[in-house]
This record gives sequence, C-alpha cells and structure tokens, in this order.
Amino acid sequence: MYEIAQRVLTLLTEPPGEVTVTIGLPYEEPTGEWSCPYRIDGLGGWERERKVTGADSMQALEIVLTVVRSALEESAEAREGLLMWDEFS
Repeated sequence: MYEIAQRVLTLLTEPPGEVTVTIGLPYEEPTGEWSCPYRIDGLGGWERERKVTGADSMQALEIVLTVVRSALEESAEAREGLLMWDEFS
C-alpha cells in the first residue's frame, strides 16, 4: 500500500502501546469504482489491510475517514478510555 496519511495514537495500557492508522492512496478498480486501502495496527482484530470503495477517489477517501473514525470510536480500547492521540483526547 502506498500510504498518503498516518496517525499514531497512544494506547494507555501498562506498558503504554501504540495504535497506528495508515490510509493508502485511492486507486481505480477494473470495474471503474475507486478503492482506498487502510490499516489499523495495535487495535484488537485489525492487523490487516482493508479497503473501502466509492464512486470516485474523493468519495473513497471520504468513506475511509468515516470508517476509520467509527472503528476507533467503537473499539473496546476507546470505550475503556485507553486511546489518546494528543494531550487533549
């Protein structure tokens, strides 16, 4: 995956850990739809590349941001208050 964005969140465990979110470059599928790959490492069950698909590259990128945010917010780690990306999270 050719990455275009990455964010590292702190996992407030003992010892502290990291959750890395990587978003890849959208690409056109043979069907004409566009896919955008992403990966979340360090969060239970997510250590593999996934993708979302949209009508064009912008829609695929918008969808991936929504999917990633939802996955992080709905994770057990977030529900337990263990995810932080800066001192204000």
